[in-house]
Amino acid sequence: MILRTPPPKRARQEAIGVNSPPDRSDRGLVIYEDNPAATPAPPVQPSHSSGPMLCTYQCRQMVKAEFLDALSSAEEQVREYQSKMEALNENFSKVEAERKKFRDQFLYAEQELAAARGREHALQEQLLKEVSDSQERFRKQLELYSKLEVKLENEKNLHRKAESFAASAETKASELEKKLSHLSESIERERRRLNNELAQLKTESKFSVSRIRADLEQMECKAVNAEKESELLKEQLDDLKLQLSECLHQKFELEKKLSSLMFQEGCSSESNILVKHLQEELRNCESEVREARKLKSSYENIEILKEKLLEEKRHRERAESELSNLQELELNMRNVENELSSWKLMIKDIPDFSCCEDIPIKFAALQKEVIDSMMKVGEANAHMKQMEVALDAAQLGKRNAETEAALIKEKAEALELDIKRVELMLSTVNEERERLKNVINELKRSKIDPIGDETAKGTLLQVLYSTSVQNLIGLF
Repeated sequence: MILRTPPPKRARQEAIGVNSPPDRSDRGLVIYEDNPAATPAPPVQPSHSSGPMLCTYQCRQMVKAEFLDALSSAEEQVREYQSKMEALNENFSKVEAERKKFRDQFLYAEQELAAARGREHALQEQLLKEVSDSQERFRKQLELYSKLEVKLENEKNLHRKAESFAASAETKASELEKKLSHLSESIERERRRLNNELAQLKTESKFSVSRIRADLEQMECKAVNAEKESELLKEQLDDLKLQLSECLHQKFELEKKLSSLMFQEGCSSESNILVKHLQEELRNCESEVREARKLKSSYENIEILKEKLLEEKRHRERAESELSNLQELELNMRNVENELSSWKLMIKDIPDFSCCEDIPIKFAALQKEVIDSMMKVGEANAHMKQMEVALDAAQLGKRNAETEAALIKEKAEALELDIKRVELMLSTVNEERERLKNVINELKRSKIDPIGDETAKGTLLQVLYSTSVQNLIGLF
């Protein structure tokens, strides 16, 4: 706090001597007062005359009037100076109050700056710690993620292998079960049936081939003879048809003639003879008709023989097809025997297999292995699901760590901005403090030299006060 020391008061005579008008400073002035005890002013030596001048009563009155005028003007100046001094004191008290206020604000700003620096340091430490922790967690999550990926790949490979093994085992087991069930049920029966059929077919084929060949030869001969006979019979039939038509025609004519002759009376013996001849011819024609009918029936028998020949040809073709089927059956039998021998060899390759009764036991063991492999596959699937869940959790933790790191980075940037703003405020406060120090120093100098220009000091204080208030308002 700056202590105010009032300037020392000067003597009244000095004030009067100073404030005397300049147009009368060249005269020699002798002041006569009524009080003889008062100390007279030292005589001023005139510049033109060296001796004292004696004034009359009028001169004394004039001097007194001038002195009173000078005194009143001096008192007015004193009152003005006192009012200015009071105004300066008021301004000074205001400046002191503002200075205290600014000092308190400066101390508060320093405290805020120290607290902000402490908070900044704590936040930086916390930020560094959180960043290091997040980086460590992120690194651990990455390591765990890589390990989980490796484990997941291994589990997937094991799962694929187990699935392929289980599928192959199931297919093999199903195929073996089906084949063995079919084979065990049908091999013996098929073998017996094929043996019986083979024996029967061999005997039947021998007899049927010989019989068919003989019948075929006979039928071929019969067919050739029948064809020849049929041709001859056709020729005879044609001739007989012609003869029959002629005979019928003659018969009709004769019947007409006979009917016409029977109505005639007195027919001659020649006509009787002619009638007899005609009757004989009629009988011959009837016999020929009977022979023609017999030929016709024989021709029909030839047709029947042709049909029988065709049927025998069909039997021959059927026998040939049966022979080809017999050859196919023999081939199938050989294939079945080869497959049976291969199955026997395969069964012999099975370890701990001695008889056919061991097949169900082996199938039960194979089913058990398939069930165990399926259980392992299920466990592998469950483990893979757990690994996928852990991988999802690791990815979620990774995302959370990234978001936390981004938030911490944003907080750090905001704190850096706050620190820069506080530093700017501190720099402005320091500048204002230096400026106020300069103002205070100038005020101290003005107190030492009070005759300076008080109006300039007042304007300077007002300008500093307004600028400091504006700066502080702009900052805070």
